[in-house]
Amino acid sequence: MLKAQKEDEKFIASSVMEGIISIRAVIDGRERGVNTRKIERVLYDVSKQKSKARELAFLRSKAKAHDFELFGVSKDEIDALTIGSSHGGIVALCSERAYGEINDGDIVGGGFYVMLEGIEDPYNFGYALRSIYAAGADGILLSERNWLGAAGVVARASAGASEQMNIYVGSPEDAIKKFKNAGYAVFAADKSKDSASIYDVD
Repeated sequence: MLKAQKEDEKFIASSVMEGIISIRAVIDGRERGVNTRKIERVLYDVSKQKSKARELAFLRSKAKAHDFELFGVSKDEIDALTIGSSHGGIVALCSERAYGEINDGDIVGGGFYVMLEGIEDPYNFGYALRSIYAAGADGILLSERNWLGAAGVVARASAGASEQMNIYVGSPEDAIKKFKNAGYAVFAADKSKDSASIYDVD
């Protein structure tokens, strides 16, 4: 019953970052200016204080600059806040992140952007973001209907990539017009019999 409930919770909007990888990604994204999300407080399992000394030392070193505090709590309190079990006893309660439409000034000349549509699960969405980040994309374009509200799940599934990327939300049609006006070629991934292999396309 509890497992089924936790599985359902992955679809609920949440800005709880689970585990040090996701938390580091929020800090890194904020320091690089690609992320407006703010850590409000970090909670850690007091029973893991020794085994997580290195991670906690890192977080304490960042706490003043990022205006958050660390609080030791019980394992039960951590488990009540989390969906997964790979958090390692450390979570961050965060604000929401601001997203806007892409503007002409945001478009890097000769860059590589990906418009992501039609993914029906926050884990798959996170996995896709991780691959796109690894491929070196300069930004992600999303429509208003997306999985960014389930930020904690998406950050964990993307190994933090979702918090370290330029992400824009708005009208896909408007975004395509802006890129065409900037001289970009626009390609669509498809499985139709008329499509060409990615390896045969310039």
